Amino acid sequence: MDWFRRIAKDSPPVDATREARKQTPSVSGERTSPALAAFFDRVSEDRSHAVLDLGPASEASMRLFGRYARWIRFADLSDAETAPGGWEAALASLPRDSTRPFDLIFAWDIFDRLEPERRPALMARITELTAPDARLYVAVDASARPETAPLRFSLLDSDRMRYEQAGPPRPPFPRMLPTEVERMLEPFRVIKAFTSQLGLREYVAIRGKG
Repeated sequence: MDWFRRIAKDSPPVDATREARKQTPSVSGERTSPALAAFFDRVSEDRSHAVLDLGPASEASMRLFGRYARWIRFADLSDAETAPGGWEAALASLPRDSTRPFDLIFAWDIFDRLEPERRPALMARITELTAPDARLYVAVDASARPETAPLRFSLLDSDRMRYEQAGPPRPPFPRMLPTEVERMLEPFRVIKAFTSQLGLREYVAIRGKG
């Protein structure tokens, strides 16, 4: 979107930082998500599950996960690129427990933050950590905007999320078509996909069970 501002000749000096913030409005809010509802459909609230959330920890998400899971791990990858060791070290540090692999995984928009050539390594690591019947939630930018911004998500209920902008806008990597996402997520199989008003394409996938 183009923003225009007409400044009179006798206007006072403009604070450039303040003006930049005005021209790049932050995205935040709450919304109902049919994809989340599909993700949690038929997931028992018996705390027998294990959750891996690749976003930052939040009290709201922890409360919701507690209804379903006894094992809950947050492995924030949002700053992995600038952390010591970069993405390789971040992937290696993802928790692994052979006695209880994860069966509920939230990858959020992490694949949009990765160069295309790095996505297979993340998907391979997710596969290593998950149970044969695991469920995976992924959100991919499906808009036509010339810039995109990373988002931070938390869960308010099994069908409702909170989101907020987690960094400055940037030119996106080449956007993934649905068929590309389906190939990328293998051995997970996409069972549901929804396009939200945020311009995200939300996917729910299940491992195996071809």
